[in-house]
Amino acid sequence: MHRELEELFEELEALRNDYFSTDEFNDDLYKRDVPDKWSVGEVICHCWLLLKYFRMISRVYNPPARMLLKLSCQSPAGYDAHMENIYAGETMKAPAFLVPDMKREYSKGELRMMLEVQTEKLKRALEGLDRDALYRIRYPDPVAGWPNIIQSVKLAKIHEAHHYGIVLERVRENR
Repeated sequence: MHRELEELFEELEALRNDYFSTDEFNDDLYKRDVPDKWSVGEVICHCWLLLKYFRMISRVYNPPARMLLKLSCQSPAGYDAHMENIYAGETMKAPAFLVPDMKREYSKGELRMMLEVQTEKLKRALEGLDRDALYRIRYPDPVAGWPNIIQSVKLAKIHEAHHYGIVLERVRENR
């Protein structure tokens, strides 16, 4: 795996380690501290869903996109790794397919394992991509400004940090 991508996944792991070690992530995961807002467990499931769909899209989208890159004779003007925090400011409503459907309550260990399994699958989906592909393949996400693969992985990390930070603050305020 390309070093830049590896570093992003290491940062994501460190982020999870920090949050999952807090008292709030080790308490009642499904208690909603604000009635119409997600619990810690629901937030983790939401982040898991985002990773799952990102991985599924990557598996289907990247091979033909990579093929088109090889057919293209253009070389990039530069490599842009910068990713704005599109989650800062006014909250966005999650699309229906990213709303957690809590048919059962998973343990903290199960939730963490679900995240790790999807992360490993995503790593495998992105394996073998060279720097050119990581920066030139862009995902059709107009909200995020058509991010490349590096920016998309950064966005996944920003997304988790955003949600974990909000739910942590909410739980602390309501104790």
